[in-house]
Amino acid sequence: MRVLIIGGGIGGLAAAVALRKVGIEASVVERFDTIREVGAGLSIWSNAVNALRQLGVEDKVLSAASVVERTSTRTSNGRILAVNDFSDLSREASAPSICIHRAALQRILFEELSADVVRTGAQCAGFEGTSAILENGERIDADVLVGADGISSVVREGLHGNTRVRYGGYTCWRGICPDTGVLEDRATILAIGKGSQFGLWPCGKGRLYWFLTGNAPRGTNQGKTGAVELCRDWAAPVPEVIDATPTDAILQNDIVDRPPLRWWGRGRVTLLGDAAHATTPNLGQGACQALEDAVVLAHCLKRGGNAEEALREYERLRIPRTTSVVLDSWRSGRMFHATLPVLTWFRNRLLRSSLGDRIGKQMLRKLLTYRVPEL
Repeated sequence: MRVLIIGGGIGGLAAAVALRKVGIEASVVERFDTIREVGAGLSIWSNAVNALRQLGVEDKVLSAASVVERTSTRTSNGRILAVNDFSDLSREASAPSICIHRAALQRILFEELSADVVRTGAQCAGFEGTSAILENGERIDADVLVGADGISSVVREGLHGNTRVRYGGYTCWRGICPDTGVLEDRATILAIGKGSQFGLWPCGKGRLYWFLTGNAPRGTNQGKTGAVELCRDWAAPVPEVIDATPTDAILQNDIVDRPPLRWWGRGRVTLLGDAAHATTPNLGQGACQALEDAVVLAHCLKRGGNAEEALREYERLRIPRTTSVVLDSWRSGRMFHATLPVLTWFRNRLLRSSLGDRIGKQMLRKLLTYRVPEL
């Protein structure tokens, strides 16, 4: 069996690693000329670390990452709302939760593959059956076609038509800066303002990763200046961290997702990662779900037999979970970006309450203790 994966991001590379680990020939077609080491930090929760264990790269990833065990949630003026310790869930899941630079994770996955597995500079324009059609007219045949080509997936469009992404209503800045010791060991910070939130994570030795969101019209791009202005009056360490970040180390993007699909593929074609279930980042599960997809896909295909039936089984296993993540993340974003005083008051009151603590722990348990199958 030969599997062709469109897209050389984290999901596509992980799928190739997983498939080849179980003895299935897999290759990747990537539109960019190189596997680009771009992006900022990624939260990789216990559920995805277990997926990385199945790929055989857990130790390499942990050596480049920072372990996290608790989050301090506070208001923009520094008042503590809640401290959530999830170390017990990590022990229950038998894997830590971590933060790593996206480029480091992508590089580790890429280095697990031989040079002939990933073809760069090849833009997929569409497909016929399980054959990819490149922009230059070249046809690449395979037994199974997997669209892992992101939120603007060509494969998804071929299956489901051209549908617009859904704008969350807020923009997001992401940055990497030197670790100045502002975080406690294994701790993260989440600060919530009016229509805005700021997160700060350790991200490998000597580095911090931060994100900042703010309600804004679609297409807003103010660069570092906009981030500095938005948080000018916030409590430390928010303004100091942003100010210490080099301008060229800051990314800004609209936050978008796609409403969940009821089905992903047909025949011997399927989807994976953002192509299947693009989500807002409020639960930190985007890359995590792609890693889970990769392992479950390999598990279903390794049994041999009818590939079409294996793909439908993969989708049956993955769609309920990824749908839940997309919907819960969207709802969390609406709550965290509330602007009406009565809604922000209720949100903060809920976060401080025992009910809010129980809801948060139940959601984290559902996410973190999920186990991918063994390969």
